[in-house]
Amino acid sequence: MNQKDAVNDIKERLGEYTRLLREIDNQYERLGLMEMTMAAPPGLSMTGMPRGSGAPSDRTGLMVMRKMELEEQIKETIAEEQKERASIEAMIQRVKHPDERAVLRLRYFDRADWDGICAALYGDRQDYLDRLDSYQNRTYKAHGRALLRLAEILKESRENDGDDRGATD
Repeated sequence: MNQKDAVNDIKERLGEYTRLLREIDNQYERLGLMEMTMAAPPGLSMTGMPRGSGAPSDRTGLMVMRKMELEEQIKETIAEEQKERASIEAMIQRVKHPDERAVLRLRYFDRADWDGICAALYGDRQDYLDRLDSYQNRTYKAHGRALLRLAEILKESRENDGDDRGATD
């Protein structure tokens, strides 16, 4: 595997991780909407047509069951996320430069945008606003170096462990 392929592998893995975080966000949003729906009383029938007496309790029971299923799915997804986060963190800890580690954590764990990452790394510098473009380039380069190092770490882990995911999976 060449270096470009290794970098693409780590980018894909980090992308999968951020998609997993987005999935958790979406599941929580869905759960919130479900809870709001459950809290709202059923509307009055303005048609004058009679309703069956079992409908509200059946509806409520079905909604409770769906909510419980969703909560279980969220727990499973969070457990998967925590395992992958620990594995990625183990690789990040092997990156020697603190700014490179910070870029990775901010970008992939905290999902910060590039402006936020740049400000976190260099915002305390007196010339930050005057040299913003230069600091942004430094941020991008630190990210690139960090990805290269993670790719090396992942490749080493695979070679040592014979594992297709690497690190502490």
